[in-house]
Amino acid sequence: PSLQQGAYQFVTSWSVRTLPGQFAQPGAIATGPTGNVYVADTNNNRVQAFSATGTFLRQWGSSGYGSGQFTRPEGIAVAPDGKVYVADTGNRRIQVFTPDGVFITMWGSYGTADGQFYYPVSLAVDSNGLVYVVDSRHCRVQVFSPMGQFVGKWGQHGHFPGQFLYPRGIAVSNEDFVYIADYEEGTDNSRILVFTTAGTLMTSWGSGGSGD
Repeated sequence: PSLQQGAYQFVTSWSVRTLPGQFAQPGAIATGPTGNVYVADTNNNRVQAFSATGTFLRQWGSSGYGSGQFTRPEGIAVAPDGKVYVADTGNRRIQVFTPDGVFITMWGSYGTADGQFYYPVSLAVDSNGLVYVVDSRHCRVQVFSPMGQFVGKWGQHGHFPGQFLYPRGIAVSNEDFVYIADYEEGTDNSRILVFTTAGTLMTSWGSGGSGD
C-alpha cells in the first residue's frame, strides 16, 4: 500500500547505543571486591554494572548537574569496601555511590584551590580507602579521604622528575604504590611515574616512541 501523509502516528525511537549493555565511548572500567565490573559509559552519562562474565546487572546516571547525574564521566574506581567513585569530568567533581548505585556524596568544583578541579580524568583508591584523583589539566594528583576531605596533592606542569604534562591514567598497587601515566604525546613526558602515597617519587620509565 502507498504511504499517505498523516496516516502514521509516531510511537517511539531509540539509539542502539543507549540500551542496557551497550556503550557510547566507555571511558573507564573497574572491578569490585565481589568481582562485579563497573563501566563509566562516558557519552551516555551513566555507569553500568555487570557480573564478572558480562551479565548486565544495573545502570545509573543521566545527563545533568544534579546528584547522581553526569557530564562525560571519564574515570571510575571501586574501594575495598565496595563504594564506587566516579570522576564526573565535565562537572569537575567526584561522585560516590553504593555498589547498587545509590548516591552517597560528592565533592569538587571548577578552580585551582585544594579540592577543586579543571579536568578530573581518572582516579584510584588505595587499601586504606584514600582516593587519588588525576586533575589532568592542572598537572597534579589530589588525595582525599573516602568521603572527600582534602588530604594532600603533588605535581606541577613540567618535564622534570615528579612533574607532569597532562597525566591521564592512575593505578594503585597492592603495596600502595601510585602509578601515573604521564600523557603528553611527542615529548619525554610520555612515561610512567611511581610515587609513594605521600607523593614521593620512587622511579619513572618510558619515553615517546613505538619501540619496546
